[in-house]
Amino acid sequence: MGNTFLNLALLIIFHFSMPTFSMKLTTILTDQSALLALKDHVIHDPENVLTTNWSASSHVCDWFGVSCGSKHRRVTALDLTGLGLVGTLPPHLGNLSFLSPFYVTNNSFYGGLPVQLSNLRRLKYLSFGNNSFSGEIPSWLGSLTELRRLVLYQNNFKGVIPFSLAYLSKLEVLYLFENQISGSIPSTIFNISSLKKIDLSYNMLSGSIRSVPRDLLLLEGIDFTSNNLTGHIPKDMFDHLPNLKGLYWSLNLLSGRIPASLFKCKELQKLSVSYNQMEGRLPIEIGNLCMLQYIYIGQNHFEGNIC
Repeated sequence: MGNTFLNLALLIIFHFSMPTFSMKLTTILTDQSALLALKDHVIHDPENVLTTNWSASSHVCDWFGVSCGSKHRRVTALDLTGLGLVGTLPPHLGNLSFLSPFYVTNNSFYGGLPVQLSNLRRLKYLSFGNNSFSGEIPSWLGSLTELRRLVLYQNNFKGVIPFSLAYLSKLEVLYLFENQISGSIPSTIFNISSLKKIDLSYNMLSGSIRSVPRDLLLLEGIDFTSNNLTGHIPKDMFDHLPNLKGLYWSLNLLSGRIPASLFKCKELQKLSVSYNQMEGRLPIEIGNLCMLQYIYIGQNHFEGNIC
């Protein structure tokens, strides 16, 4: 009876340990399969990098652009920047569960972003700039809560900026410039205290600019150039931006005066609000911005002189 119970116990332990053993055995193979799927979805590889280097005959951690962790030997980084690749991103990439940086900047990838990328919960740097991606900016990006940099510039994204991006509490850089994004700028974006740079320029954004509701001590650059933004700049807009260095709001439809709160930004170096519909006398406090290197305010309805 004792031996029967012991054998049964060992059988149960072995049964439940098998999936764990199998999972450890196949994880790197899962990563390899995901990358080979990406290779299959590339229809043009002008430098033959993937064609000649990404082969099942060599270890995936030795492939070009691939880095692996020293402990678990899982794929932790993928950098295919500037290879001229043409193709789409397969859903299999969502299986790269240890991936942290993911760079495909300066290629010709097209199509939408597969929802399976939302499984990459360790992702810190996503850089897909200068490609031909299309569709809407997916709301599931807000679930990638480890993201520090979200770079989607120079693509064909349309639709609105999803409110879910406000959930990216560690985000430092948000580059969405040169797309076809419309709608208003979510005020919740300025709830991200870690934000350093935000560039939404050369889109089709409309509506007014909202106040910044809290201190953003790290925010250095705001670029909303060439959109369809309207209305007055809120009087308290700059009360919580003490370290702002660059403000670029030219080529919009902004009206009203330059708010006095701007002159609390003692670190401001570059100010560009030209080609708007702003008016009024230029505040004398502008002379207190001792760090200012250049100022573009032409093609408005300002009065007075800068002394």
